[in-house]
Amino acid sequence: MTSSDFFSLLSAGSLFAIAITLVPTFLQFRRTLQKIEVLTEALSKNVDPLCQSLTEAANEIQYLSTSLNDKLEKTAAVIYTAQRSADMLLTTTAMLKETVRPFITQIGGFSAGVIAFSHFLNRSWKTPKKGE
Repeated sequence: MTSSDFFSLLSAGSLFAIAITLVPTFLQFRRTLQKIEVLTEALSKNVDPLCQSLTEAANEIQYLSTSLNDKLEKTAAVIYTAQRSADMLLTTTAMLKETVRPFITQIGGFSAGVIAFSHFLNRSWKTPKKGE
């Protein structure tokens, strides 16, 4: 056996060993590719409904946000109107108080005068006069 025969035999044995190890690897690679294909098909079937559901949810959230914003603006307008009304009521009350205070003071003074006069008249009628 010559050295070239030996290397030829060694090369053939090496190729056979490589083929024996590569065939199961290629078979496993083929199975993996088939599973990836099945997974891709399942994802493509489920991704579209999921995207549609997410789009609908996003649209609903946007609608709710717009509705809430409108309600907040209306509430702010109502609060502003109530605040203006309260300020006007406070101003009107202060003006009425300042306007009515002198009249109440005059009525109080007049009432005190009437009470004092009636008290004086009442005492003078009850006290006996000199000579009677």
